[in-house]
Amino acid sequence: MGSFRRIATSQLFLFVLVASLGSAQPSFSRVLSLEIERRTPILLTASGEFTATDDTSGDTDADTIAYELIEGRVYFGFDPTSPANALITDIHLAPLNQEGLIEASSDFTALQPVRPEDRRGTALIEAPNRGRRLALRKFNRLQQGFLSDATLDPKDPTNWGDSFLMKRGLTVLSVGWQADAPTFPGAQRLEVPRAQNPNKTDGVVRGLARSDWVVDTPSKKLPLAVHQHTAHLAIPSESPAPRLTRRRGREAEREIVDPSSWHFVTSRDSIEATSGDFEAGWIYELIYLSEAPPIMGLGFAAFRDFAAFAETNTDCPFLVEKSIATGVSQSGRFLRDFLYQGFNTDETGRVVFDGMMILIGGAGRGGLNHRFSHPGRVSNPYANFFYPGDDFPFTGVDLPHPSKTHDDTTNTHDRGDMPRAGLFDRAIEKSSLPKIFQINTGYEYWGRGASLIHTTPDGTEDVAPHANERLFHIASAPHYSLPFPPVPQSEVLPGLFLGSSVDTSFITRALLERLLAWVERDIDPPPSSIPTLEAKTLVLPASLKYPVAGLKLPRSPHVAYRMHYGPGWARGIVSQPPSVGTPYAIHVPAIDALGSERSGIRPLELQVPIGTYTPWALRHGKPGGSDEMTGYIGSFLPLAKNQASKKTGDDRPDFMTLYPNLDTYETRLTQAIDEMTQAGWLLPEDRRLAFQAGTARWEWAQSRPSPEHTR
Repeated sequence: MGSFRRIATSQLFLFVLVASLGSAQPSFSRVLSLEIERRTPILLTASGEFTATDDTSGDTDADTIAYELIEGRVYFGFDPTSPANALITDIHLAPLNQEGLIEASSDFTALQPVRPEDRRGTALIEAPNRGRRLALRKFNRLQQGFLSDATLDPKDPTNWGDSFLMKRGLTVLSVGWQADAPTFPGAQRLEVPRAQNPNKTDGVVRGLARSDWVVDTPSKKLPLAVHQHTAHLAIPSESPAPRLTRRRGREAEREIVDPSSWHFVTSRDSIEATSGDFEAGWIYELIYLSEAPPIMGLGFAAFRDFAAFAETNTDCPFLVEKSIATGVSQSGRFLRDFLYQGFNTDETGRVVFDGMMILIGGAGRGGLNHRFSHPGRVSNPYANFFYPGDDFPFTGVDLPHPSKTHDDTTNTHDRGDMPRAGLFDRAIEKSSLPKIFQINTGYEYWGRGASLIHTTPDGTEDVAPHANERLFHIASAPHYSLPFPPVPQSEVLPGLFLGSSVDTSFITRALLERLLAWVERDIDPPPSSIPTLEAKTLVLPASLKYPVAGLKLPRSPHVAYRMHYGPGWARGIVSQPPSVGTPYAIHVPAIDALGSERSGIRPLELQVPIGTYTPWALRHGKPGGSDEMTGYIGSFLPLAKNQASKKTGDDRPDFMTLYPNLDTYETRLTQAIDEMTQAGWLLPEDRRLAFQAGTARWEWAQSRPSPEHTR
């Protein structure tokens, strides 16, 4: 293939290592080269703290592990004729280099022990979420907000948490896969070519794109992309003319917005109201002409080939023997789609990932591989409507296609009409199915259709997981937890806090240990722990009866529709707007006497409760859709402090009746911690932290002021 770019190291070595990976070992992967921008040693001490060091030898005492941070760019070359890449939309329209390959590049990060003898040989390879690495936050318990900068500073202990992953000698890798991810300090995104049409004089590919907005406050401008992502820019067009509509609800009738009342801004990445504002309380939707779509589906190939490079190429500076892919929320859906589209074999036919830990992905996949796709968007309970993501098949095992009627259309098997389909079909066909943990919280049952991963699409029967997967439900937990204690401003109604602090990190860490044992030593993991129809722990939302009178439930969980994306869908082209059919059947976990979920893995917050935790929350105070779910954060209803302060209609026990004194509370807490540890849902090393968090809940509950007597 010839020599491409250099592998350069800086900040650690005083020399430049030059290698043409593509020509050295072309059979291993399609990574052409690495450009290492920073290689910095860091030390992990016995107490779990990191300190910067200039010692590059890794020669440390017995209580210290020397780690190193490697950051840079990776350069890819993809073969457009390889069957491994055949499902990438518009791959035949990508520009080629002199060797006939499609070039792309991405940011990457590697953390590994400096001394080879300290390396476990297994990599945890993360698919970032909208350009952000979340594995360190998820497993190392970093106290960082999602929107904080993503740079890594070896001298800043807040970047490393309690070093859970590093104490295990894991190599921790991440690589950008999303071509429209936001740009911010430390972001990881993939740079890909744009589709070109050789059959047109100007060579430009054009087509319809779509954006929508839930407007909660009057707005002068609306960006075409979501959350600072890169937009598909609008181009001037009289035919078809751009069409802006608005409607009052998800399924409400659209009304045309007067074209003279708005226009595209000069940069063509936003629309602006000509006079006044776009009004609050409406869902606005724009269909417009765009051009030169980036080839988003190359993200699957980039993630695959980066992992294959780390596993097979002896020139790789972070070589490993096995790998486990992980992704959170959006990137969890990316991994589900990665499996569905058959990317766990590289261009040589070699199996890539040995395991996968898919976190809070629900039943979704995503709009990750079609023309003018928005990987940053996915249909949510009340945002981003009718985008690809909630598409059959949902279960790992194959099921018959849902029946089709004139208004109840469903997608074909993505690129072919099959009588049955399962999420793992292509991986099974290629003998490349990894060992999989899918971990969802209560929110994913309400907000991401998680019941569909283990029921039939009509919701009438349970579906047993595939032998290579385990499904876990963390009861009542939100999509992401807010810090404890709740801030007073989050009390949206008396006794109702917006946001839940149920902590899933202890359970997630314990499950990672079980997955590592399964992948590395073939030790059977625990059975799936999920609500089921048979056990009556998976129910219709309308059947739930909460023990707090007046508590308003959402009008529905997230609605996953049977969508029909038009005749071009087999080629990755979506008709705009797509046709909407009837919803799939969504079930949610049953609740206990306090109103928290009673199935699955029950966190300590539910076993030694100070209140009720719901994984859903309403859009309180919003001008539209106030009876719909807000995303991600859940709700918390603390118990009345004592019998005198209980409100009429609150059938839950009061706090002092449950726990007359601290000894009673601590005895129950210790017993629950023992049971969690014995069951394998809590690691012995996390017992102390779990106990401290539990006693902090006691202190808050018994010290908060009692409201006035309301009986």
